[in-house]
Amino acid sequence: MSKTYSRYTFVTRHYPPNPNINGESIWDLVKYLKDTHNIDSNIVCIDRDSAGGGHVRDEVGNVVRLKPLSRSENLFGRALNFLSDGYRLIKKAKQFKNTIIVCNTSPPLLPFWGGLMLRKKFAWSVWFFDLFPEFLYANKIFKRKNLFYRFTYKKTYQHKPDFIITLGPKQAENLQHKYQDNVEYLTLPCGVFFYQNKSDEKPDWYSEDKITIGYCGNIGMAHNPDLIKHVVNNLDTEKYQLVLALYGSHAKELKDFANGKAGVILVDSVPRNQLHFIDIHLVTLRSEWTHIAVPSKAVSAVSLGSTIIFCGDKGSDNWFLLQQAGWFIDEKQDMSGQIRTLLNKITKDEIAHKKQIAEQINIELKKNINRTYEQLSKKVS
Repeated sequence: MSKTYSRYTFVTRHYPPNPNINGESIWDLVKYLKDTHNIDSNIVCIDRDSAGGGHVRDEVGNVVRLKPLSRSENLFGRALNFLSDGYRLIKKAKQFKNTIIVCNTSPPLLPFWGGLMLRKKFAWSVWFFDLFPEFLYANKIFKRKNLFYRFTYKKTYQHKPDFIITLGPKQAENLQHKYQDNVEYLTLPCGVFFYQNKSDEKPDWYSEDKITIGYCGNIGMAHNPDLIKHVVNNLDTEKYQLVLALYGSHAKELKDFANGKAGVILVDSVPRNQLHFIDIHLVTLRSEWTHIAVPSKAVSAVSLGSTIIFCGDKGSDNWFLLQQAGWFIDEKQDMSGQIRTLLNKITKDEIAHKKQIAEQINIELKKNINRTYEQLSKKVS
């Protein structure tokens, strides 16, 4: 990028006041660029609502909201938006001159449209959260041999952006392999909160006498519901309680399974500012989803001073970045036995020690984010 650029244009499906975590991450960067360097940003997004655990934020930046072609949640409406949203967003973003265009990975085909429509004519980047179209294969929407999947995968990685933003160094290594080139990358772990205060008001389920384990969030195709089942079955109710706030494809199954079980507390949600009252957060990501998704709930838990039990692949960024504040469960081994052994040996002193480490990890994560923000600020002037 030899030319000088004056601002960024971020392209995404979600942006505050919508509480989606991807949009909140963009909001954090936009606010930093404005407050610290007086760099203005454009945000091109879709005018739609989304479930999310964040607090409502005021708009920051020059926000352009496109109306969705369909607000219907039926198959036709979703397919129409799936195919068109990315194209329409990129087309609008191209109208902003003298900017670096940063494509998010939501809507799903946004990196694909970015590669086709921007190429070498524009300065552009991809900010990777979930990987698409790989998400569509892992979620069993398409098979690898599907012509649409093969075409979109090829075109997504055929045209290298000027740089990429990833959730961690391990995801970056994976993406460099996909681009078949050493594309420049910056890392921005998702789930570190700069504007989140911890509540002093203890929730109704809080117990000072017990260690609180929790799973708060999506439990879908990318996650292994057996982790929660094994914790329920091996829960020593004299020592532990388990708080579950679930949504997603496995939620009903797990709620039915856990309902009425001793030591299990089912709640609709846990506000973000009360997550620190959970001592150990359960995090699961199936091995085949490694790098395709990187659960932000793990980073959020540690950044708010809690610990994690992580069930997934040790090569993932969640474990690479957060392992000193957690314990590992191998989903390819006897999970029930591992969990039983782990829950028997964990002590409050060990949890307290790992919570101290979590606070140090949070400091380092914030330093890393600020370094990346500064690197991004230097790409425009």
